[in-house]
Amino acid sequence: MIPQHKVTQEEHLTWYVVNHYVHLMTKAEWLANRAFLIKLKIEHGYSPESFTDLETHDPEVLVLMRDGPQLFWDRVRDRILRDRPEQVILTCCPKCGGLARTPRARQCPWCYHSWH
Repeated sequence: MIPQHKVTQEEHLTWYVVNHYVHLMTKAEWLANRAFLIKLKIEHGYSPESFTDLETHDPEVLVLMRDGPQLFWDRVRDRILRDRPEQVILTCCPKCGGLARTPRARQCPWCYHSWH
């Protein structure tokens, strides 16, 4: 999904943590994340028949999902960074300090500096 607005560093941090550290999510967070991603895919043209188990009835998962995907992902980001900081590698640009796209990336998406 390509955002329709300029991404802020905070939004980029959320995307970075949620996508690269999914293994640090709790089971309920993982299930909620999966449900949100399936909903997004269906909204963008995927067939609902492509997915099994579209609905979740787990009360813990439903509580996590009640405020929508963005607040959920922000909370997951905050929890992972708070509870597991030693397992999260934030690769930042040595020139501007911006967060790279992946933990192994060596080019800044903000100032385009390369440190290969």
